[in-house]
Amino acid sequence: MNLMKLEMMDATARIAESLQMRGLFVEVKDDFIILTDGNTKEDISKVRELLHHLGIPTFWQGNKFQVLVTRVPISTMKRIMNTPGREFPIFMEGYHYKWKPFVQRRFGIKVNALDLDANMAMLVKSLNLAGITALAGCNGHHRYAPNVQLSGIYQGAWFEVIQEKYLSNCSLHYKWNVHYGNESGSCITADKGEAERWDMNLIYQDAVQMAQILQKHAAEIRELKRAAFKRKGEMKEQAERFVQKREFVELVGWMKEKSGK
Repeated sequence: MNLMKLEMMDATARIAESLQMRGLFVEVKDDFIILTDGNTKEDISKVRELLHHLGIPTFWQGNKFQVLVTRVPISTMKRIMNTPGREFPIFMEGYHYKWKPFVQRRFGIKVNALDLDANMAMLVKSLNLAGITALAGCNGHHRYAPNVQLSGIYQGAWFEVIQEKYLSNCSLHYKWNVHYGNESGSCITADKGEAERWDMNLIYQDAVQMAQILQKHAAEIRELKRAAFKRKGEMKEQAERFVQKREFVELVGWMKEKSGK
């Protein structure tokens, strides 16, 4: 974030910015910070608890609140942005792997931002906003590759299409590739050189950069999928053949062709 811009922010702007970087969907209107429909009820209650824990006085009306001070330190912003997530169960059902639900689902799923790892929450929430169903994300905790678990094979292949169209010009520190065959069907995983170390700052910068682009084009991405694919007939049969034969490269190429990309 630009330091000069940061210095000019009042308390409301700083809190809104830090919540957004932590994966919440927020709007600011008439001095109120609004936690919009992309958030869960649990997110709203957890934000309220977090701000109270940090000693930030607020006035709440449903899903929106006012910050009752004019200034908060940058250190408070960092504490919000780095609030740790927690382990939570992921339930996979048979429909996660099927073509018809992939085509029919407009949005992804709602996951609690404050349950997710701090470095990955914004990316996970943004993927779901764009209709790419992301179940969870892990920053790797300095030991493992950061990753986002996707819902089935088709979501991974579709992300590869979207990645090429919308994210190819990103200046990323790591290579973020789709891998197939894990328990959820597919995942986005960061790859690094053998001599490199995982840097949480760089992981975070990559995730935010991709998330911001996905948010900007979310409606367009959802419409692109809706217009490109049909849930029944020959298209369904062809998609299923690719998966049965584990022809993932061919599946991605076919999706590109059908979506005109």
